[in-house]
Amino acid sequence: MEVIWTRQAVHQLNRYADYIAQDNVLAAEKWVLSLLGKTDQLSELPKSGRIVPEYNDPNLREIIEGDYRLIYRIKDEKVYVQSVRHTRQDLRKKK
Repeated sequence: MEVIWTRQAVHQLNRYADYIAQDNVLAAEKWVLSLLGKTDQLSELPKSGRIVPEYNDPNLREIIEGDYRLIYRIKDEKVYVQSVRHTRQDLRKKK
């Protein structure tokens, strides 16, 4: 299954990586590589992430990496990475 990152998700990933890099560049690089590695697994196991509890939609799932949530949707035989959020962020609020 193809994994597609939305523009918003790429922007959020870069923003968080920049924030982490302010304190530790190597930690930021390690975090990004780990998150990208997690998305690699989605091409083979798209349902490996848990259902996002706020929405309870079986096609909207997430992978937790440290303090961050990688939120993705399964649609039309593709996986769309939609958002990267801090675990303390409320998903129902627009930011």
